[in-house]
Amino acid sequence: MDEETFARLLQQREGETLDFKRELPGSSDLAVLISALYNTHGGTIVFGVDNQRRPVGVDRPQGVEAGIVNILRDRLDLDVLPAIEIVPFLGREFVVITCPRGLYPPYFVRGEPRPHVRVGSTNRPATHAEIRRLYLLSGETSYETLPCRSAALTDLSPTLIARYGERRSRHTAGALDLSNEELLRNLGCTVEEEGRLVPTNAGVLLFCEDPYRFLRQNEITCVQFKGTDMLRTIDRRDLRGPLPDLVVEAEQFLYRHIRIGHEVIGFEGIDYWEYPREALREALINAVIHRDYSITGGRIRIFMFDDRIEFYSPGDLLPGVTVEKMQRLESQSKLRNPVIVELFRDLGGFIEKMGTGIQRMARAMAEHGLAIPRFEELGGEFRVTLVGPGVKFMQKAAALAKQRGINDRQRQALAYLRERGRIARQEYCRLTGLHHTVASSELRDLVDKDLVSRHGAGRKTYYTLT
Repeated sequence: MDEETFARLLQQREGETLDFKRELPGSSDLAVLISALYNTHGGTIVFGVDNQRRPVGVDRPQGVEAGIVNILRDRLDLDVLPAIEIVPFLGREFVVITCPRGLYPPYFVRGEPRPHVRVGSTNRPATHAEIRRLYLLSGETSYETLPCRSAALTDLSPTLIARYGERRSRHTAGALDLSNEELLRNLGCTVEEEGRLVPTNAGVLLFCEDPYRFLRQNEITCVQFKGTDMLRTIDRRDLRGPLPDLVVEAEQFLYRHIRIGHEVIGFEGIDYWEYPREALREALINAVIHRDYSITGGRIRIFMFDDRIEFYSPGDLLPGVTVEKMQRLESQSKLRNPVIVELFRDLGGFIEKMGTGIQRMARAMAEHGLAIPRFEELGGEFRVTLVGPGVKFMQKAAALAKQRGINDRQRQALAYLRERGRIARQEYCRLTGLHHTVASSELRDLVDKDLVSRHGAGRKTYYTLT
């Protein structure tokens, strides 16, 4: 770590990912702190900063380093060890520990019955719900495959199961010769418990007509706001239902509220959308299939503003999946909900190829002339932001409004100009079959509507697009 980076670190306040220590604490205290960072978001510990955040340094940095190594060896079992370095700064020396977010939580301090988590600038024992979520993050247990004990097999809809079988057979070109019970078991949507089959959480989310009865996290809230803040709401829908239906209904909300322009090129009318539909669909589907369904009461939120659309998905990113890799458009196909993902893939039309959604979203935005999506981890949820054209869309719409009232010959001339760059009166006559007097009148009308500009004089006169 260089001095500039260390100086910026000292200017920050203690929090979830940063802790200052005057000197090496007792082994139990440091082991708890390190394990809490591994169990939460990772972070940095700086030795040599007093309670007033003054950089006083440590007297024997090599001794502090050796003490840290002993504590790591005697009190913790970590799959990846933290980085320890001695940093010189302003004539003093400091010891810095950089702890990654653990890949396989929970991490325990030896002799402690419960793991610890970091909340703000403090460490505390994890609650039962937090412990369950830590195991889910490690991949040892998947929430979607756990039994939904409040639901029964009869709560799964034969109609929805039949619809899945029909769409899967069309998509994969093969009929399923299975009973509903066998199909659900093979999909991971039922599990045997105490000698009877019960739906899993995935089974309820996918095949129950009203999953919200059993899982309150089965909800997508869609809101359109006026302007660029949340002060005025134009429309709101709280959508509930089986996950494939939720995607369709949320998609319809988006399409109902984004702006669509219409342009005539030659004799063909072409619609153009404020946002590319592929990017909207990818952002929506990613939120549905990758969110953390273990967060009780958490729901997907889609906020539409005049200049952007934000997609909020409950849950932190899985260990090993990073925002930095997303911004570099690198493939990351680690799955939180493999059962849900597999079913969406079987249905056809939802998932093209695993691990490529981010790239397709970015490509669609770029081809539409828009910035690539923004990806952010916000502490308990993940946000994707699609930034729209804003005023540029209105400028294009205004330009198209000027074209209302012009005739097909004039539209043909505008198409000619887009292709060739300029047109003279003689070319307009050849293109439209008009007498030069009428041609001059129609060209003058295009100038008056500010659709074309006139250049030159007499026989050297020509016209270009404004």
